[in-house]
Amino acid sequence: MKAKKRFGQNFLQDRKLLEDLISLINISAQDKFLEIGPGKGDLTENLIYVCDSYFGIEVDRDLLTFLKDRFPKNKKSFINGDILKLNPSEIYPSNKFRVVGNIPYNISSPILDWCEKNYEKIIDMHFMLQKEFALRCIGNERSSSYGKLSVICKYLYDITILKEVTKDFFNPMPKVDSLFLRFSPKKNRLDLKELQNLKIVTRALFNKKRKKISNSLEDILLKESINNLDLDLNLRPDELSLEDYLQISSLFREDG
Repeated sequence: MKAKKRFGQNFLQDRKLLEDLISLINISAQDKFLEIGPGKGDLTENLIYVCDSYFGIEVDRDLLTFLKDRFPKNKKSFINGDILKLNPSEIYPSNKFRVVGNIPYNISSPILDWCEKNYEKIIDMHFMLQKEFALRCIGNERSSSYGKLSVICKYLYDITILKEVTKDFFNPMPKVDSLFLRFSPKKNRLDLKELQNLKIVTRALFNKKRKKISNSLEDILLKESINNLDLDLNLRPDELSLEDYLQISSLFREDG
């Protein structure tokens, strides 16, 4: 079955690599999994017979038929649909679950948004992501990949690079390499107001990425609050740590 460009499909079929990925995920018999885009079921095969419960959501109807034929005893485990529209309570009403997927570049950011929306239901995520996007998730201060996404990801998750996967492992072969990342939620419960303020602050500062933060802070904080910051106002947005952004966000909350 040929990959469909409109779905951003690039299949992983190297058996040794798939075994390595499964080992890195570290599956237990008690685990409940949601796989995003199971494709031809090559990773699925190593999940579905081991974990306690498995669901795979696949947007491609042809692949859904293929999966149901490949796993005839598990037909009800496969859902045709868009992950961004899925309410996970429909499949796991009262249980937390793990998420895994080989994620197309064009929906990588929306899928992270979906995971954030369902943050308190998710145990962890294991995602194969195009390297450029993955580096933006894990970017550190003063690096070219550091930005709004990096700060929010650092706030929400401990992120581990588990494996670099070169482009020749995919079929069809993409233009870039990928990274296999583990996202482990840091918090039991989200402070939604703190997160909202953090997003507002990072957006305001990174929209003027090349400017000193003193220029942008005037747009979101009172002058008195700016003077109370324990920060060098000559720094640029990509020189601030997560802790620095949280300090600014706390004053933004007070001013708001």
